[in-house]
Amino acid sequence: MNDDREAWLAARRSGVGGSDAAIACGLHPYVSPLELYYDKTGEVAVEREDTERMQMGRALEDAIADVFAERYDVKLRRYPMRRHPVYPWMIGNPDRLIEGAHIGLEIKNVDALAYRFGEWGAPDTDEIPEPYLLQCLHYAMLFDYREWHLAALVGGNTLKRYIVRRDPELETLLVDGEREFWQCVERREPPEIDYARPGALALAKRLYPGTNGEAIQLPAEMDYWHAIQIEAATLAKEYTATADGAKAHILRAMGEASFARLANGTGEYRRKLVKKAGYTVAPTSYLDFRFSKKGTSDE
Repeated sequence: MNDDREAWLAARRSGVGGSDAAIACGLHPYVSPLELYYDKTGEVAVEREDTERMQMGRALEDAIADVFAERYDVKLRRYPMRRHPVYPWMIGNPDRLIEGAHIGLEIKNVDALAYRFGEWGAPDTDEIPEPYLLQCLHYAMLFDYREWHLAALVGGNTLKRYIVRRDPELETLLVDGEREFWQCVERREPPEIDYARPGALALAKRLYPGTNGEAIQLPAEMDYWHAIQIEAATLAKEYTATADGAKAHILRAMGEASFARLANGTGEYRRKLVKKAGYTVAPTSYLDFRFSKKGTSDE
């Protein structure tokens, strides 16, 4: 089983897969191209989050496929990993293919709240989150199919179908983005960190997890970012203090009440007592990164 897993991982690192498409193009909301680069090259250990919802999605994949096949009266089959004949970096391991239709199927397990408040539109449209849209388009290009369907199990009890059709303009952007990313992998030139993306600091800490005892002189342009950091941290403290003060006003007005509705009808505050069991923290290490006005390190 471990050999199969290692073989699958090695194959996955040999190109840009469907779930990588949005990341490679810099359009994924949570994963940066730099993280994907290190995942492909193995130069830095990158741990992809594996949530319980994702685990359940894998466990339910066959059941969702069976319901989809019955509802839409189609036959589904699996297909091994494929590589594009023109764009060799473009690979994919689709969930299912619809027999005799030149249509593929992607299967997703979707949280009900994420569906309600996310980027999902009416069924049988292509109004789906951008990473899923690019994933389906990636597979459609890979197999040269006219369209790709997405089966979304919403909230564990509602199946909805979405249809992504080929779009030449979007395909050009996808190919260009994936090609540029894969050239970085081949040249072993990591993409720049997207410093505006949440998680940029955590990623930088993972890239440089230790210290070597040296003292260096930062380039002059770092004075600008230092000033930004100090100003933003000061504003964050001020806003936090203001928010805490506002919460204190509300909590004082609530007293011991469990629920308190706003007079304008826009919502309510809730209070409840949460008890947590005690636990022992296991030994660990982390990188402490901070600014000090006390002097230089060689004093």
